[in-house]
Amino acid sequence: MKPVLDAIDPREALTILGPSKAKIRGGDASDSGAVWPEPLLRARAEVLAQSKVDNGGLRPAWLRYSGNFYRNVGNELGEAAGSGRLLILSGGYGILRADEPIPYYDRKLRLSDWPTGVLEDAVIDEARRVGATKAVTFVSASADYAKLARRIPWGSTEIEGVLVTIDFHGGGAQVEVPRRLAQAFGAWWRHSPSDYPPGMVVEVLD
Repeated sequence: MKPVLDAIDPREALTILGPSKAKIRGGDASDSGAVWPEPLLRARAEVLAQSKVDNGGLRPAWLRYSGNFYRNVGNELGEAAGSGRLLILSGGYGILRADEPIPYYDRKLRLSDWPTGVLEDAVIDEARRVGATKAVTFVSASADYAKLARRIPWGSTEIEGVLVTIDFHGGGAQVEVPRRLAQAFGAWWRHSPSDYPPGMVVEVLD
């Protein structure tokens, strides 16, 4: 399935990444007033009311996270954020545009927190907004982030969904899996398939 990924132009696709538990505190960005569908905003407000949120300043979403994926990814992440076609899945916010300013928060994604269809519809709407006909998600296979990617009804849309995960069963998975996901994302962005990591799995979703 790797040729499927190689055939997708990263700069034309919608790229979707997971967040990380580790985050940088503080910030000085201003609120962008990002426009999202009302059902997502309502659901966000309810989830955030039950979450730990530190209003000590805002940072663009892609600069808020500091876990193993974000520590190991290179300049490709900044390029993707600058393209306006990067989404980050979030336990507190559902989905975030890369440049959307957010405070420090602590909330793992639980699909049970979100009304069925709200996140799925928002992802599809975002792909259409940016004119993407491909959406590529890089997340851990075992978390709700991958479940969300699989739950989106790609087959009933004009958008092809692709999920990239890592098949890894050794010790230290919490470090190694995000590190390999960062490597996979970077190699794809650079059009360098020889740099794909061991255990990378590419799944076409429908």
